[in-house]
Amino acid sequence: MNQLAKYIIGIAIALVIAFIAWYFSNIVIYIIISAVLSLMGKPIMERLDRLKFRKFHLPRALSAFISLFILFSFFAALFMFIAPLFGSLFVNISNTDLSSLQMKISEPLAEFNSRIIKIFPPVGGDFRVEDIIIEEVKKMFTASSITNFFASVTTLLMRTLMGVLIVLFITFFFIKEKDMFDNMILALFPDKYENNVRRALSSINSLLVRYFFGLSIQIMSITTLNTMGLYFVAGLDFSLAIVLAFLTGVLNIIPYIGPWIGAIFASAIILTTGLPVGADIGSLVVTLISVFLFTQLVDNFVFQPVIFSNSAKAHPLEIFILLLIAASVAGVVGMLVAIPSYTIIRVFAREFFSNFKLVQKLTDQI
Repeated sequence: MNQLAKYIIGIAIALVIAFIAWYFSNIVIYIIISAVLSLMGKPIMERLDRLKFRKFHLPRALSAFISLFILFSFFAALFMFIAPLFGSLFVNISNTDLSSLQMKISEPLAEFNSRIIKIFPPVGGDFRVEDIIIEEVKKMFTASSITNFFASVTTLLMRTLMGVLIVLFITFFFIKEKDMFDNMILALFPDKYENNVRRALSSINSLLVRYFFGLSIQIMSITTLNTMGLYFVAGLDFSLAIVLAFLTGVLNIIPYIGPWIGAIFASAIILTTGLPVGADIGSLVVTLISVFLFTQLVDNFVFQPVIFSNSAKAHPLEIFILLLIAASVAGVVGMLVAIPSYTIIRVFAREFFSNFKLVQKLTDQI
């Protein structure tokens, strides 16, 4: 009975902590991002700590600042590389000639329209699917929608800037104070569980580093495959190809639906702004489908089994059920954080609830 009471109390405490984390989710997200960045800055910090000028060592505060500056410079350089490419994409979209677009798509859709009229006579003999498409595109680019878009972007940029400053501040102290994050977690547990918590944090650190590293490799691999396909096979301009490929790579981190969102969005942009000279829309659509489908097959059978199964140490079916539950509870955001969160829960369950058969089954690969 005493043992059961301990488990009940432990579960109750875990639920309270989970509720607090959910209630202060914005702060928790800042802390988690800072913890991930501090892991990236840790090797830089260790190298700086080893530097010695005779008897002089760099102060930890200065080493932490240099490490943070290097990290910030890396992301800033990445942004400076990507921003002009997306800028040119937005210029192409704003300069789209809708009348010319309608002429380009009318001929390939003529047969499709005639079949729709034969199958569904109530739509009328003057039915044209391209008219519907053009009308929807016009609605997207009205003055009010553009104004709302820029207002939303301005608000997002302000929030992002504030978030970046908060993350930089927290990350600095996580890098400077060697075990600061671990000590924050240890403070939530009684002293007698310190060894268990330290083992759990060590396992979590190793698994999450492998997971995020694998995720980065996945994004770069998908970006590379789609860039090659869009540039060499579809014949797009290189700048447009790399922007859309990077976009599909980033959206791919959303399990299952992300790749299709990216492919549809990229195809829509290509068909409206980036048609190669003399290209036939029908054959181009087939080419785009082939490029994105090939990349998706490679991702499903090569990248994802390696990243999700090996990094998270979980069965593919287990991951699939987990993502379905996460999607039903918290939508896309839930799907994004499901695997890292599940990894953390499994590691702590292994340390504190290893007597349960279910826990043993779920954590036997960790």
